[in-house]
Order: sequence, then C-alpha cells, then structure tokens
Amino acid sequence: MEEKKHLGYTPEYIDRLLPNQIFVFGSNVLGYHTGGASGTARKRFGAVWGQAEGIQGQSYAIPVDFGKGNVTPDIQPYVDRFIVYAKAHPENHFLVTRVGCGIAGFTDKEMAEHFRDALTMNNISLPRSFVNALQNDAEQDFDLERFVKAQEGHCSYNEALDEIKSGRKYGHWIWYVFPQIKGLGHSYYSEYYGISGEDEARAYLNHHILGTRLREITKALLDLEGHSAYSILGCPDDIKVRSCMTLFDLVSPNDIFADVLNKYYDGIRCQKTTMRIGIRQAKPKLKKLTITKHYHIMLGDKEIKMEPIVKAVYLLFLRHPEGIVFKSLPDYREEITSIYSDLKPHGMNDRVIKSIEDVTNPLLNSINEKCARIRSLFANEFDESLAKNYYVTGERGEAKRITLSRDMVTWEK
Repeated sequence: MEEKKHLGYTPEYIDRLLPNQIFVFGSNVLGYHTGGASGTARKRFGAVWGQAEGIQGQSYAIPVDFGKGNVTPDIQPYVDRFIVYAKAHPENHFLVTRVGCGIAGFTDKEMAEHFRDALTMNNISLPRSFVNALQNDAEQDFDLERFVKAQEGHCSYNEALDEIKSGRKYGHWIWYVFPQIKGLGHSYYSEYYGISGEDEARAYLNHHILGTRLREITKALLDLEGHSAYSILGCPDDIKVRSCMTLFDLVSPNDIFADVLNKYYDGIRCQKTTMRIGIRQAKPKLKKLTITKHYHIMLGDKEIKMEPIVKAVYLLFLRHPEGIVFKSLPDYREEITSIYSDLKPHGMNDRVIKSIEDVTNPLLNSINEKCARIRSLFANEFDESLAKNYYVTGERGEAKRITLSRDMVTWEK
C-alpha cells in the first residue's frame, strides 16, 4: 500500500498501515485469528489471540463466525459498537475488509447491509463490493483483472496448460487457474482469488480471456486417459479442482465441468461449494467400511483402490484405533511388513523392503505422502466433514488415528 492517506475503498491487499490507520477484520467467537484477514491482523497488525472483539494493536475485530452448525447470532450489535468506536476516534482511519465473507460464509450483500451507517463516515473505508451492494450498483466490479494478471505472470496459464496436458501438475497456480468459491481455504491466495458468488462466477465464465482459458484447460484435463485426479494434481489440489468444477457446473449446467466431475469424481459435487451457493443436497451419511478376505477395501458397494504400500499403511492404522505417534513408526515395521505380505503373498523384493523402511521412518516424508493419498481418496467420496472419519488425522506430535467408529468396520478375515 502506498505511503499516503487512503481515500475511497479499502484496498484489496493490505500489508502495512500508516500510524493512524486501523485494519478492521472479521473474527470467530473464540478470537482464534488463524487465516485470511484475521491471520493477517494477528501476524502484522497486533491482533491478540483469544480476543474476539474490539481494538487490538492497529486492528479492530468484529465477531462474525460463531461455529459450524450453530445458529448465527445477530451481527448488527457488533458492527454498531465498531461504528460508535470509529465516531469516537476521528483521528484514526478504519479500513474495513470483507468482514464475514470468507470462512463465515456470508455474501457481500448480506454483510454490506450491516455497514450502511458507515457508508457516509469520512474515517471509514469499505470494500468496493460493500459499496456496490449498498448503492445498488448494477455493474459490479469483480476485479477479474487480478486473474488475468496472475495468469500472465510467474507460473503462467500457458505453463499450467502444458502441465495438465503432460498429466502432472508441478507449479503453484491452482488458485487463479481453477478458482473456487471464496471461504473454502485459509490462505491469502485462496481469499484473494476466491470467487464471491454466482454473479462473479458467471462474469468469470463470460470473460473473453478467462472463460475461454477455463474451458480450454478443463478440456485438457478431460482428454487425459489412464489418470486419476490425484495422480494429475496431487492432494489437496485434486480437492480444489473438484470445488472449481462444482462452482462452474452450478452456474453453467450440462457444460464441460459436469464431465470432469463425472470422470474423476464419480459425479460427486463439493458439498461446501453447493451450500455456499445456496443449493442444499441431501445430507450424506457415513457408510460402512468392509475389508474383504482378499483385502479389498469396500466403502458400501464401491471399492476404494489403493497401491499396496498405501493400503498397508491404511490397514495398519485401521487396526490401531488408539492411534500411532509418527515418531514410533519404527516399532510397527514388523507389523506393516506382515500386512504387506498378506496383500502380496508371492514374496518381498528389495524395492518393497525399501518402501516399508521409508514409510516407517519418521524422519522422511513418505508417511505423510501416503496419508495424503488416503485423504484424497476419501475426499472424492464425501464432503470433508464425513471424509475425515475415514482418513488418518491428528495434531502434530500426537497420535494419528482413523476416527471412524470400529462398529462401522467389518473384517471378513
């Protein structure tokens, strides 16, 4: 941001402030400032961990996220208290970010209405999207040029297209080539390149450059044969692409995006995206997991196919509901070797032995790669809220486990 007093809209990106400027952001009710604008407030502008509301350093928190599944209390009193504070401190200039439009899941129109009294205040700047909504601006400025500039810079669109055509993604371009609905991620890029809603998605699809490129690279993905979404994109980018395809399938049904969902994701949409758009699907339920006598992993009547070493890791954790601390993996080397021998009873070669040594060595990344692969497979079957029951989870340094109730697991052998 330029070193001068800001007039007009809140800038899209703020990395520093003048002494009299205050960064206004949306907080959760616990004051856990982790991602998006709240993370920026904590890292750069003095936001205090555990303080959910009010002035803190060069920032001001407004509670907007009250927990998944909970009825959201009235946000207006929190905004009103902020406006009262701003009126009492005319020496400061308050830069309001897109409060509530990230992880909390509100639209710009919904949140802007809460800030109507701030529209004419000289020491409060609002996001352009809030002002547009309050002034009933028919031609909303979605700043689609941010995508064009990104696609023509480092890690360009042409590089992304070449990588997809080769069958393997390597670059860091996922956010601005396959954009998702805003609020699914915590990083700056997921927020900055997040699509605000159906109107912006349609504008993106109708853009003379962006829409053409999205369909072109989507077709390149569709044209690949003998690949899975995971093998092409890795995790979690395979999940992000499903979210992208879901978003554009919702605004352009029976288009190429539905074909990708059908080919790579068995037609299963990203439930979080559909909910943010306002379309409610039938709530999915947990399915029973069956390990057959031939060690096929069946989710309902569908087999979850895994490479032998990945399957051996999965069965190891499935056999230990108490969990396993990664640093203790060497203690399980003999057990995972026995599991692998059951999967492949025709002998062990040096390559397999090396793979088992690697995956049980906590100093290597092999175990994390295998767990990421497992996560990706189940994320293709369920929304994250259900998928997390089936893959290996746990806090850093603590026991990692598969949390699915063992009443839901049947071992035929």
